[in-house]
This record gives sequence, C-alpha cells and structure tokens, in this order.
Amino acid sequence: MPTENNIPYDKSINNFIIEIRMLLYLTLPQFKHICAFVFGTVGRGCNGKVSRITENCYSSRHRTSVGNFLSNSPWNEEYVLRALQKFAIKKIWQLSKDTGKPIYVIIDDTICKKTKPSSQAKNPIEKCQFHFSHLEGKQVYGHQVVGILLQCGDVTIPYQLTPYDKTRMNDSNKKVTKIEIAITAISSLPIPPNKGFILGDSWYSAEKILKAAQLRGFDYIGALKTNRVIYPKCCRMNQKISGFSKMINKEDFHLVTVNKNSYYVYRYEGKINGFKKVVILISYPKNALYNQNALRSFISTDTSLTAEELLFQYTQRWTIEVFFRQNKMELGLDTYQVRSEKAIKRFWILTQLSYFYCTFGVSETHCKFGEGLKIARKNSVQNLIDWVYIQSQNGVSKEAIFDLLKLSQGKCA
Repeated sequence: MPTENNIPYDKSINNFIIEIRMLLYLTLPQFKHICAFVFGTVGRGCNGKVSRITENCYSSRHRTSVGNFLSNSPWNEEYVLRALQKFAIKKIWQLSKDTGKPIYVIIDDTICKKTKPSSQAKNPIEKCQFHFSHLEGKQVYGHQVVGILLQCGDVTIPYQLTPYDKTRMNDSNKKVTKIEIAITAISSLPIPPNKGFILGDSWYSAEKILKAAQLRGFDYIGALKTNRVIYPKCCRMNQKISGFSKMINKEDFHLVTVNKNSYYVYRYEGKINGFKKVVILISYPKNALYNQNALRSFISTDTSLTAEELLFQYTQRWTIEVFFRQNKMELGLDTYQVRSEKAIKRFWILTQLSYFYCTFGVSETHCKFGEGLKIARKNSVQNLIDWVYIQSQNGVSKEAIFDLLKLSQGKCA
C-alpha cells in the first residue's frame, strides 16, 4: 500500500492485519492509519511521539491527523483488542496442541512513569496517579499497567494491557483491584489443551486468583509472602512461613539446582486457608541458610511437581519482565505523549499489534520479538532503497527524490 508520495509500506503489514480480521471493525482510512502506525513504530524505532511515528512512515500525512486518529476517530478499540485476543489464543493454543508443551499465562504490572504537571497545567495527561514502584522503592507518578502474557515454548505474545485506575468502580460500587483485573482476563481464556499454568509474583498469589485458575483448567505457580499461614503436621498450631522456617532442621532441607543456582528447599504439602492441599517451597540460597532477608517461598496447586520442576516453571515468569523492558525501549510503552484516556488505551492496543506483527507477521513462521523487529527494520530500509532505485530508473532526479523525502518529514513538524 503506497503512501501519497508513493513511498511503499511493507505489504506484510497489510496482509497481517487482514489475517487478524481487524478489517471487520475498520473503515479503509482507519485501516490505512493503523498500517501507518505499525510501520512507523517498528520501522526505525519509536519513542512514543506521534511526530516520530509519522516521520518514520515517510508519509505526507500530518502528525495532527495521527493524533486525531488516536483521540477522536470513531473506531471501536474494544473490537480491535478482541480480534487481537482471539488471534493470540488461536496461535498459542494451536502451538500447545502441536508441540505438547504447556501454556503459561503470566501476570504482572509495571508503571509508565510521567512528570507530575504543575497545578496550572491546562491539559494534563488523564488518569495519571501515584503508584508504589518496587523498582524505585517509592511512590511515582504515572500510569500502572496490568499485563497478561500468553506463552508456549519460545513464543510469547501479549494478551491484554489494562490500566489500573484507583478511582474505577465496579457494578457493586467497589474499587476495581488489580486482582479483579487479572481474574477477568483469566476467566476469558479457554481450557488449555495440555498443561496450563498461571504465573504471578506474591501480589497475585491470592486465593481468588488460584480458584479462578482452577476453574479454567490451569494450575497456579507463584511467589508467596512469608507471612502466609500454613498448618504443618509437626506443630500443634498454625504457623507463619517466616516463623516455621526457623524451626526446620538443616537435615530436612534438600539442596536443588535451578538454572545453575543452588538453593536449600523445604517442601510443605498440606493445607492453607482456602485450599485443602497445595505445595509450598520454603527456600534459601545455598550460601544464606536461615538468613531471613534471603527467605523466599513459592506455591503451586499442582502437587505432582518436584521442587526442581516447580522452581523451573516459576522462572518462566521472567518473560514478562523482558516484555515490559522491550516495549518501553522499542515501542514507546512508557514514553507516549498522547493525553486523553482513550488515546492512551488505543496507543497501548496498537503497540500490542506491533508486537504481534514482529512475532508472526514478518516471516512465514513465528519468531521472537527481538528477531522479528530486526527483520521489520531491515525490510523498511530495503523498501526505501527499492523505492529510490525505481524513481531513479524512471528518470526522477536526485533532487526531486530528496524533496519528496524532505516533504514527508517536514509534515511532521
């Protein structure tokens, strides 16, 4: 699909969006805008600015038209998100059927940090709030995003990026929590064809999420806060994990190795509040036995897993940390400069589409996002070189070609 200046897009972007069946929910101009957004996002890197996306497209389309498309154009972003989610489920579930590998649903959240506006700011970014950042150890200003990833083997794609709004209320007039956001996403998933695991950190290891996972045919594996209560048979009373860990003899620990790291692990199999039988691992690094600052605990509703298997499955959760970092560095997940709530939500959905394209749209088979992004950028440069060559073969002067390129970039200013 050429632009007004006849500088071509990569046709694979058009074909991929058609494959997802997003055209059912878009007009032709909206379809062109989305193609341009993906092309501009993955072509030469994206810093979240609308002007940068437009510049990357070599398009005569003005940056304000892209901003208006995100803020005011009458397309339904929920329908587009639904199409992406259906595509994600289809790909991951089919991959699990073909390979027999388990499906991982990984839950975590991150903060898209913003500068706090002055009290005189006329148009501050909507829905920005103060959230606690574990990375910085303090309250920071910005948007908090609850991310849900689907993974099978080496293929990882985002299923949902949902803003956490402290002021949002549900039908019962109660605040919508991050736990409820995660439960809604889990409940929308089909039953896995083979094994399925929900992975989360200690924040998401809540009774409601464990039960929601079981209802959809998934087991839960996650970190667990050490103040959780367990009921060991060797004690008359219930115990907090932190207190019980001090009572365990060294002989009762087992030394296990996961990803070249060694840990002393005690396996508790029994009751916790809300469940009659789960597995909890009480763990210390090999060189920090009985160091309470190094104490970690993990929970699994799959009691058949060995300690090594449980810890290995939990390491798959690291994928979402990589996902957040890649999206912030390469797709502008936290550096966007659109201001309205609707535009921000649409921006996140379209970055998901860009991630999908780099994973499934740039080659005949799937690839990792980083590899797909390199291919997309290489194709972008190749298309531009081909266009310049064709223009020169058609007798267009070098000065005229430069003028077209300057014109398209000048429209971004």
